[in-house]
Amino acid sequence: MKRILAGAGLRAAQPRFYIFMATFNFIAVAATVALALWSPHPAVLVLSAVLFGFMITQNGMLGHDVAHRQVFRKGKSVSVAGWILGNVLMGNSYSWWTRKHNIHHANPNHITEDPDASYPMLAIFPEQKARRSWYVMPIIAIQAYIYPVLVMFIFITMRSASIAVLFAKDTPSRVRQALGMVLHWTLFALLLTQLGGWPEALIFLAISQLAFSLYMGSVFAPNHKGMKMMDEDEELDFLRTQVLTARNVRGNWFVDYWYGGLNYQIEHHLFPTMPRNRLGDAKPLVERFCAERGIAYHETSIGGSYKEIFQHLRRSSAGETAE
Repeated sequence: MKRILAGAGLRAAQPRFYIFMATFNFIAVAATVALALWSPHPAVLVLSAVLFGFMITQNGMLGHDVAHRQVFRKGKSVSVAGWILGNVLMGNSYSWWTRKHNIHHANPNHITEDPDASYPMLAIFPEQKARRSWYVMPIIAIQAYIYPVLVMFIFITMRSASIAVLFAKDTPSRVRQALGMVLHWTLFALLLTQLGGWPEALIFLAISQLAFSLYMGSVFAPNHKGMKMMDEDEELDFLRTQVLTARNVRGNWFVDYWYGGLNYQIEHHLFPTMPRNRLGDAKPLVERFCAERGIAYHETSIGGSYKEIFQHLRRSSAGETAE
């Protein structure tokens, strides 16, 4: 498959695309800040806060591409760009997120090893119920209904984990990372002081962070939840592990932008260094490759993906396995 995609030119670097995306994000963030400062009207304030949260996530998606060396191949460029996009523009520890995400890619949907499939208050898989504390069982019982509420706190969990990792001795460039995060919150606080008063500042703060959390959760939830679970007894090769645990979301150019290319989750997991704007072209080749080998390739609509997720969460809370 690597030879097929390389022969089609789909694994080559895409500098023009990423220059465009970086420029677009910069202009969009500047325009959002200008909109917030332009008018004290509550509707404008709410709109600008939502857009600000949206752009935090978009910068995170660009940082995701950087981490996978889709943008730069050399480590120093990756480190600098990651620091800017993660620590400065998002207020998160880039090294913490990169380490966690690499573990996820190596162990997708693994019942114990995948950090994106293990939450202390949820049972993503039925088998996880036995591993949870008794006092979270009432939450697990209704997890399919309160999952969107829990997603709203992503901004807290990501920032708290980022702060905690700064105190770990094995964290690389701790001082530089801390300075980047301090710079982010200093600039953000400066913006809040220019919005007219404490009510406006608190409204902008709350709505922007909630928008960031909901958008982030809506993009990442469809990728794997409800797909094949992996455990220590599984003996699948790399191809089947990555394909069977991932879900693609069918769409168009807008969906590709909204998801940052992660709607092609199968292709991304097979070829994480492939630039996101080539994943759609790789899709029919990968799908055909899997069909020829009898490997199930799952793709659904946006609505279908969320329906599958909530149905799966209901089954898991009841201790039922997928049919």
